[in-house]
Amino acid sequence: MEEKLMLFGMKNLLLEKELEKLERDGIDMGHIKTLKKGELVDTELFEYDILKKAKKMADFYVLYFSLENSVRKLIRDILAEKYGENWWDTKIPSSIKNNVSDIQKKERESAMTIRSEDPLDYTNFGELIDIFSANWSDFSNILRSQKSVQEVLSPLNKIRNVIAHSCDLSDDEILRFKILIKDWLRIQND
Repeated sequence: MEEKLMLFGMKNLLLEKELEKLERDGIDMGHIKTLKKGELVDTELFEYDILKKAKKMADFYVLYFSLENSVRKLIRDILAEKYGENWWDTKIPSSIKNNVSDIQKKERESAMTIRSEDPLDYTNFGELIDIFSANWSDFSNILRSQKSVQEVLSPLNKIRNVIAHSCDLSDDEILRFKILIKDWLRIQND
């Protein structure tokens, strides 16, 4: 029995090495994670239940990160193309610019790394919705309707709060999240 266990363990180690090699070669199999044991902190120090939930929620963070940054890219691309490099100064509501300026000032006064030179990276999801509303004529030929944008992005903003504050998404909210992402992609006219 001991020999079978040792053989099983060795086969698993070889398989793990092969999976790591495939992922290093660009085939994403979900095997290598961004935080490896012992890299920053030993994740084994945390309770199993918490780690299990964190691993489940990590995929939703990746989806939300991608969604929010694709919304920013859409805004940046359209407004920069139409209004040039000063689009932020001329097309963004004052309340958003003031909030971003305050956040940037606090960040510069801290010891943290400056996150970005682009002020759009300092906007929250609700402010992105407001930017669409304030500049609807610039997006009306790309997005189905102002109402559809509001109907899709507002609930996504609520789901964002659950993800960003390290809480679990219920099965219903996971389904809603997936459908809302599909809805966002659907309301974009090609």
